[in-house]
Amino acid sequence: MIPLQELEKSKHIVIESHKNNFPQASVLYSLMLLKHKKVSLFAKEEEKQYAFLPWYEKLRRNEPASADLKISADMNILELYTFLQKHEIKINAKMATALYAGFLKRYDNFLSPDCNGMLFAVLSELINLGADHQLCVNELTRKVLLSSVRLKSIIFKKVLLKKNARLATVRLCEEDFASSGATWSDVYDIAKELLNLVHVQEVEVTKSDEKDKIIKLSKEV
Repeated sequence: MIPLQELEKSKHIVIESHKNNFPQASVLYSLMLLKHKKVSLFAKEEEKQYAFLPWYEKLRRNEPASADLKISADMNILELYTFLQKHEIKINAKMATALYAGFLKRYDNFLSPDCNGMLFAVLSELINLGADHQLCVNELTRKVLLSSVRLKSIIFKKVLLKKNARLATVRLCEEDFASSGATWSDVYDIAKELLNLVHVQEVEVTKSDEKDKIIKLSKEV
């Protein structure tokens, strides 16, 4: 999770955000500041939907060479919350709002079948700690970037149904992102919508010019 022993010895920490994990990165950035550490926030792709969260303005596209410790924000939002609780780390309002946003996205606007009483107890606690529920809901469920709408149009136009319409496949190229203004981080939420198509049980989205760029989703039974 977070290497606490290495953290204490480090002088400059870089936090890498990717794959829709900016809420986690925001929490980690706040934590480094609480520990009075020099910290940088880095992401290869912008995560524009999270521009309302604390420290987004600190995001840089190039990784600082001077950092002596890198922490990836690629972690489960519930595991991060549990880690903070286990180590009795005080959650301030900025951290609470970022955590709340992370839970909102992870649990599909709280419509996911994974939602349970424990989750809502955590959300209640975060609101008591200063999480801005209304801000997160307004920004993540009611606002849509034009670039995302354009990319959605491209994806739905390109989708192919295979295996008796149980598998939806889409192959994207760099031109699709250039023409829409979207990034790979925008693909996941759009891909999830393909699971709502009649008969579709699985979704596979690939980027033709980057072999490691692939998203696979399955409908929960």
